[in-house]
Amino acid sequence: MFRHIVFFKLKPEEKNRIQEAAEKLRSLTAVPVVRNVEVGLDELKSGRSYDIALIVDCDTRADYEVYDKHELHQPVRQFMRSIVDVSATVDFER
Repeated sequence: MFRHIVFFKLKPEEKNRIQEAAEKLRSLTAVPVVRNVEVGLDELKSGRSYDIALIVDCDTRADYEVYDKHELHQPVRQFMRSIVDVSATVDFER
């Protein structure tokens, strides 16, 4: 199993779009090679917090690479880039 984790910190003026962002991220389950998608919204709002966490599981790294380039992923990626100030990722084999 290959796991892709992304943390997103939204631009201050885009914080009101957090639910819209979460819905778009959840739509990534439509990508055929995706086995599981989890989206979490931060509850603590601490100084170190990011606003959204995304976890995407694929069977293999090759499947992840298909997901990364998939046509259903691209509009979600573009939307997130337009509202995100900072992001961080971790990718690993499970």
